[in-house]
Amino acid sequence: MTPFSYFDSRYSSPRISFKQKVGGILVLSFFLLLGGFLSAAEAGSGACPPAYGKVLFECNPTQEKQLFIIGMGHRDALTGSNGRRTAKIQAEVYKLGEWLIRQEGVELVLPEGFFKNPGAQKTPGPAPPDSEKKKPSESLDLKTLEAKLAGKTAFINAEILLKRNYPIVLQQVEDKKCYEEVGALIGKLSSRECALDEYARIKAELDYRQDRRTALMLQKIPEIIDREYAAGRVKTPKAIFTIGLSHVPPILRYLHTGEIRFSFRAAENNNFQELNLQRHNFRVSILIPKSLAEDPILETSAVVKNHFVTSPPYRESK
Repeated sequence: MTPFSYFDSRYSSPRISFKQKVGGILVLSFFLLLGGFLSAAEAGSGACPPAYGKVLFECNPTQEKQLFIIGMGHRDALTGSNGRRTAKIQAEVYKLGEWLIRQEGVELVLPEGFFKNPGAQKTPGPAPPDSEKKKPSESLDLKTLEAKLAGKTAFINAEILLKRNYPIVLQQVEDKKCYEEVGALIGKLSSRECALDEYARIKAELDYRQDRRTALMLQKIPEIIDREYAAGRVKTPKAIFTIGLSHVPPILRYLHTGEIRFSFRAAENNNFQELNLQRHNFRVSILIPKSLAEDPILETSAVVKNHFVTSPPYRESK
């Protein structure tokens, strides 16, 4: 299995300005102050242990098909190094994933930035019988996990560690072309060689490409879940989707409107799609690790004027 790639999101790169990072995350913070997190009773079985994180959003809680989105923090997008809190956040992501594996029976994980080695595996067959499956490891505490995830000798993150310790399936959800376009634009901005007007143009295009990349991943997920479930490689039509925190605001926007639209001029010819999660009646939950939910940056959200609604436009199937 190849490591997860380092190119990631606007939130990950320290070379993107602090102001831009705050702008990307303030929309999310609005939910925190206004009680966007659902209580255990409101969120049903999706309510996670408060020691590890909180549920930001949930819809269609009674549906069989389920997607659990975990917003997270990554290593640096360009250097691959851990930030001050990266290992702690990753440890909490691991515990959220572990809880969903044990509580919800999730066996499929779809990580942002993950690419399979084309020569490593032929067409996968059905899942092995339970007697032949790798048995889950003993649960590790947060301190032990943080130490493991802070290691510098080999690349490791929450998803890879979950794969090592639990009999789960990792599947690719990235669009390679879009992923490489985003990486190239991040590289241009990080080079500091472009003029101010060119920087603004590239930044606007990067924001659009990132939102489009997020949308493409989101649109592919129902098909991947259905395929893995139909092939018998997982026992339940459920998945965990791990993605950088800066991608959560557009995801919330798509869930709120039930559609995907872009304002960027390049998107004019393909500017509307119905959200596939709506079309296929998915339960969707968004979980945030505790360390990100309590970030001091989020406490500045009193200035946020975006009035998002946590209830989605689509209804449960009768």
